[in-house]
Amino acid sequence: MHLGKVLTLILAVFCQTAAAQTLNILNIREDEGGAICGSRSPQIEVQVNGVHAEGILTVELYKPSSRDFLKKASRLKRIRVPAEDGSQTVCFNVDAAGSYALAAYHDINGDRELDRQWNMLPAEPFALSNNQKLKLRMPKFEEAAFKAGEQTTVVRLDLRK
Repeated sequence: MHLGKVLTLILAVFCQTAAAQTLNILNIREDEGGAICGSRSPQIEVQVNGVHAEGILTVELYKPSSRDFLKKASRLKRIRVPAEDGSQTVCFNVDAAGSYALAAYHDINGDRELDRQWNMLPAEPFALSNNQKLKLRMPKFEEAAFKAGEQTTVVRLDLRK
């Protein structure tokens, strides 16, 4: 076998192993992956801006709920991916057009938790749909809600600290 082919094969195996190890190190499970963008409708395509290549990017999709917004009870799906510099896109398949809300955070230390300040507001970069700014409280569902259509709905989130 030619030395170049051997080195290419070794490099390919190393890259695949490194990618798998990255997911293991970051503790990202298979069920936390997103949908293939453009694969079906209706779908929500989320573009998250302001990410840095460290830790995990987490994006969560919520159903309408005035009491349980940002809690597990109203969360439909959570996507976790290794964080990369710049903008990242993830997609959610949804069963129907309707009202939804999104939350995203950059889990810089990769502990799978949103770190919080003394006042319970996020200590890590965070964003909500409609790019709602955090005040002295977390926004309500109605403030972060958007309408997803029958096709692909694109939502931009700008992470803020």
